[in-house]
Amino acid sequence: MARNSLDRLIPFLTLSAQQVGRELIGAIPAVTMDMTAESAAYNQEVRVPVTPKVGAERVVIGVDPVVKGQVFGDVVIKMDKMYRASFLWDGEEELGLGGALNGVRENQIMQGFRTLANQIETDVFAEAINGAEGGNLGVVGTPPFENGDMREFAQLVKMFNDAGSPQYGRQLVLNTTAAASLRNKPNLWKANEAGETGLLRQGVFANIMGFDIRESGGATQMTIGGVETLPNAAFTRDAVLLAARAIRMPEGGDKASDVTTVTDTVSGLTFGVASYPGYKTNIIELSVLYGVKTINPQNAFVLLG
Repeated sequence: MARNSLDRLIPFLTLSAQQVGRELIGAIPAVTMDMTAESAAYNQEVRVPVTPKVGAERVVIGVDPVVKGQVFGDVVIKMDKMYRASFLWDGEEELGLGGALNGVRENQIMQGFRTLANQIETDVFAEAINGAEGGNLGVVGTPPFENGDMREFAQLVKMFNDAGSPQYGRQLVLNTTAAASLRNKPNLWKANEAGETGLLRQGVFANIMGFDIRESGGATQMTIGGVETLPNAAFTRDAVLLAARAIRMPEGGDKASDVTTVTDTVSGLTFGVASYPGYKTNIIELSVLYGVKTINPQNAFVLLG
């Protein structure tokens, strides 16, 4: 591998990044993503304008109304999460691998992208739960969809409708336990009842009652109302914002001999890639800077488990 160039790695970077989107990262594609956020440096803030509700006022003939004007608020997203994944090669190791070298490189890169994507997925899912203000549905300790009629969907629709949430872009991101229970419903995977074969053939959930169903490996036990539970996140796409970008290099560069960026076309994540030569070694580093925030908490709900 050329010591001062990432050119020979580009095919492996592209292939490996595309595989990231096929891991259990259902929360990332479910939220609104801003993959630039160029104006904000590490630990700085991105301000997102939000429009507050406008109340109805009674009209009284002959009495001039007090015009308050439109007041805009904003939600602050802090770009405070900066992560890297790296691995080191030396010439003797490369020589010893022989024909297996390219496969090992691809696997190392894939593991690096997977590590970063999983970290982001965990943070996005946790924010969707912690930032939710729409309400909770279900019973702690009882996984959803264990009944025969999947009544949780009807109740979720009611909660979203009662809150005035948008009818479009509704997302339901399930932990693997809840997803397994839902996947076991015959009326979803029997083609003659579901009307399609996606779940049976590919393990992909169809849209159910207006919700895009996704599965996340980033769901973990969390404390809600003082009780430990394994939650599921339900929200509209505009409820949670993920702002992310590659980490910017200083003017004139740093010690890296070569830098580039790679965007995963499936998940939409953009990673920085840099090559750092050392004494008879070369370090390949993958990195990303991001922040995540619930910006419309009234459109985010928790399905307990």
